[in-house]
Amino acid sequence: MPRYSEEIIQEVIEANDIVSVISSYVQLKKSGRSFMGRCPFHNERTPSFSVSPDKQLYHCFGCGAGGNVISFIMDIENMSFPEALEWLAERANITLPQKTEYTDYQYQQKKKFYEINRQLANYYYVLLKHSSKGQKYIQERGLDQSTIKTFGIGYSKDSWDNAIRFLSSNHVSSKEMLQIGLAIQGKNGKLYDRFRDRLMIPIQNSRDKIIGFGGRVIDKKENTPKYLNSPESTIFSKGTELFNLNRAKKNIQNNQFIVVEGYMDVIALYQYGIKNVVAALGTAFTPNHAKILDRYVSSVVLCFDGDQAGEKATKRAIDILKKSDLTIKVLRLNIEDDPDSFIRKNGTDAFLDKVNHAKTATDYLLDDLKINNPLNTNEERINYVNGAIPILQDTKSDVEKEVYAKVVSKRTGISAKMIFNEAKKSKSENNKINLTALSQKQSSSDKVPKVLQQAEKNVILGLLNKEINIENCRLDTLCFTDPFNKKIYNLIENNHDINASTIMSFLETDEKKQLSEMLIKNEQGNSDLLNMYEESIKILQREGQNKKIAQLEKKLKDDPFNSDVVNIMEQIKTLKAESNIGGQNGEN
Repeated sequence: MPRYSEEIIQEVIEANDIVSVISSYVQLKKSGRSFMGRCPFHNERTPSFSVSPDKQLYHCFGCGAGGNVISFIMDIENMSFPEALEWLAERANITLPQKTEYTDYQYQQKKKFYEINRQLANYYYVLLKHSSKGQKYIQERGLDQSTIKTFGIGYSKDSWDNAIRFLSSNHVSSKEMLQIGLAIQGKNGKLYDRFRDRLMIPIQNSRDKIIGFGGRVIDKKENTPKYLNSPESTIFSKGTELFNLNRAKKNIQNNQFIVVEGYMDVIALYQYGIKNVVAALGTAFTPNHAKILDRYVSSVVLCFDGDQAGEKATKRAIDILKKSDLTIKVLRLNIEDDPDSFIRKNGTDAFLDKVNHAKTATDYLLDDLKINNPLNTNEERINYVNGAIPILQDTKSDVEKEVYAKVVSKRTGISAKMIFNEAKKSKSENNKINLTALSQKQSSSDKVPKVLQQAEKNVILGLLNKEINIENCRLDTLCFTDPFNKKIYNLIENNHDINASTIMSFLETDEKKQLSEMLIKNEQGNSDLLNMYEESIKILQREGQNKKIAQLEKKLKDDPFNSDVVNIMEQIKTLKAESNIGGQNGEN
């Protein structure tokens, strides 16, 4: 449960319009009283992600994700509750109160680590200014001072403990240096600087926080890796971060990102005016990277090194990206080039021309397949077709399959119809229904009579929509059968002014989904709630009375000689009269 007061949580929520916040991540279009877009939490072609400006909630009818503006930021940015609250407060220029009891260890640790990295980045930046060796290297790389400042590029001295001494003087403990990966502990227990004699590039997350460093050697030494990144830590996960995303998302061109291999490629392209560029961080491209890209753009251009390793990396990235809804294009460089060297030799216009003429992923893969199968013999043609069919099966429409079947046919002389029919044999997993989950959901809901389910839902909706005054309900927890509805009722009962968006902050992930779905669906078409809520209250009151009667009757059955038997029988008689059901057992 949040440790900030309900008042401050509500203030932050009200200051951050959910449509405005989500629009930074999802392209939304007005649809009736709501906004619709493609869900950022799962791959989909038809928009099923609904955002309600009235309720200040979101809900996906595809995957079930739902909640308020805080839970959205928590999920989209992988933040804890306090981090998301702080982020939104900062966005709205709200100063959060200092809470001495607020001792979330991981949250405080992350804040400390961000600050340590910031201090060290500033120190490296100053060192570069005063290092003749570092200055010579950046001149050789063609990096100007504006670029150095934009990326905060620095230099780590050729020393075993220069950074350690600096950090120690700023009250950073040895344990913290090791946790964040700035120091390495030798066999003798002594600490050594992780980064020595390197050009230092701060790695920032999408919120501009420095989460780690990338170091590029200046003088190549034996057994020394050319690039060295910070290790994984509580603030740095290579598989979920993209270098330069914090700047690229503000400079999107043509609804597109250019994806390169390394941060030096990013820096070079950025200096030449191509700012919608990102890179993976010392790791292979991952499904998480694809999800991040899909939040911001509809198309990516892969531009990896032209060597064999770059070609392999391109194919791996395509294999991951094809599972998304992103349009994938590939910019193929000559074997001796990488994006950095190409743009420095040929300039911005030449690079952009290549971007504009980038091939589709399918064209790229079919061309690559042809390199190993020159199509001079029947065997090579058969091998080519057999290799091409799986590529065609991964295309997203029959139109694409037919177009590329004709391409393969033209190259091999084999019937386009035959190739198309073979490609059509693929089995799509996208439209499978999770029958097990559906069965479990149905069996769970079947335990409660439908009339009672609807009555509970109507009362909760009426309370949240301020159409029912809780003081007039005269209900208690016995009136509710569903634990979720009971929890919502208790929250409202304990704070009459609480609204749905604030309630979200007190719910678990599955409960947020359930509440957002209930509210959004009601907004989209449940128009008879006003006429039904009085009857719904009566149904729940009868349910509560039935349960009380059952409890009292069980008490008599368990102990027929109870000294209070007359009083118990009177209570049963009164409850039955109030519920107007006589001797019936109702729906229980």
